[in-house]
Amino acid sequence: MGCGKSSVGRRLAGLTGHRFVDSDELVCLKDGRSIPEIFAADGEEAFRRTEQAVLSDLVGVVGIVLATGGGAILRPENREALRRIGTVVWLDADPEALFERATRSGRRPLLQTEDPRGTFDVLLAARRATYEEASDVRFDSTGLGHDEVARSILEKAMSFRAGDR
Repeated sequence: MGCGKSSVGRRLAGLTGHRFVDSDELVCLKDGRSIPEIFAADGEEAFRRTEQAVLSDLVGVVGIVLATGGGAILRPENREALRRIGTVVWLDADPEALFERATRSGRRPLLQTEDPRGTFDVLLAARRATYEEASDVRFDSTGLGHDEVARSILEKAMSFRAGDR
C-alpha cells in the first residue's frame, strides 16, 4: 500500500511495450462497484474472493505488467497465480514514505479506522514475511521517481530471468 505499484507499473509497461493491468481495476469492473463500495457493502472477504478470481483469469495471459493490491499475496492461491503469471516484484519503500503515500487520497478502506497509522503499521508488519517469500525481486523505491524505479525494476527483472538474482 502506497509503494507506487500502479504508477510504476504504467511506466514499466511503456518501457516494455506490454499492456498495463491493475487487478484492483479488474475487480471493480467484474463487481460493478468501487473498492470502497465493495468493502462497505460486503466486506474485505468479498473483495478478496473477486480478486482471487481476477488473478486466476490472468494466468496464461502474456505481455502484461500487472499491479495488484498489497493484500493480494495473502492468499496462497494468489501467490501461485502470480508466480504463473510472471516475475513477482515486491515494490517496497521506507514505512514513513509508504504511509504518507497511502493516505494521500483518503480512499483506502483498510485505513478507515480510529488509528490509520497504527493499522498501517500492523498490516505492513503482518505482510512483510509473505512479501519476502512471494517475491522474486525486491526493490526499494524510497526517494526515487517513478521512471527511475521502472527502469531499475526492468533491469532487475531481466537479471532475475537470466538467473543472476
